[in-house]
Amino acid sequence: MSDAPLRKPRVVFLCIGNACRSPIGEGWLRHLAGERFEVSSGGVHPIGVQALSIQVMREAGVDISAQTSSYVHAELDPPPDVLIALSNSALEEAPPIPSATHVLRWPIPDPYAVRGDENTVLRAYRGTRDEIRERLEEWLAAGAPPLGAGR
Repeated sequence: MSDAPLRKPRVVFLCIGNACRSPIGEGWLRHLAGERFEVSSGGVHPIGVQALSIQVMREAGVDISAQTSSYVHAELDPPPDVLIALSNSALEEAPPIPSATHVLRWPIPDPYAVRGDENTVLRAYRGTRDEIRERLEEWLAAGAPPLGAGR
C-alpha cells in the first residue's frame, strides 16, 4: 500500500469570457461537492467575473467574489480529468484539449449577451445559475462519470 495521498479529480469549467457561466459552474461544484474535486475555470477570452454572476450566486448562498478570470490554457496543465464546456464556440476556440481529458458539452446560453432592463438581465443570470446547478446535481448523482475516461 502506498502512503501517497489520493489525488482529487480535476474539473475545469470552460466558457468564452470566464465571466458568467464558468465561474458559476466553479462556484456550484465547490459548494455542492465540497472538497471532492479540484475545481477551476477558464475562458478563451477572459474579461473578468461579472458583478451579476457574483450577485446571483450570493442570492443562492454561494460566494464567488474571490474567483478570478483566467485563460483556459493555464487550466489545462496539468490536464484536467474532466472539462465541462458551457459553450460550444469556446470549445472550438480553446487550445487542444489533452486526450486523457473527458469533455462534457453543456452548451448554456450566455447571460452576458442578454440585453434589456435590469429584470430581464437578472432573469437570464438566474436562469443560467439554476441550469448549471441542475446539471451538476444530475452529474454528481450519477457518480460524476466518467473521470479520466478520455473523450
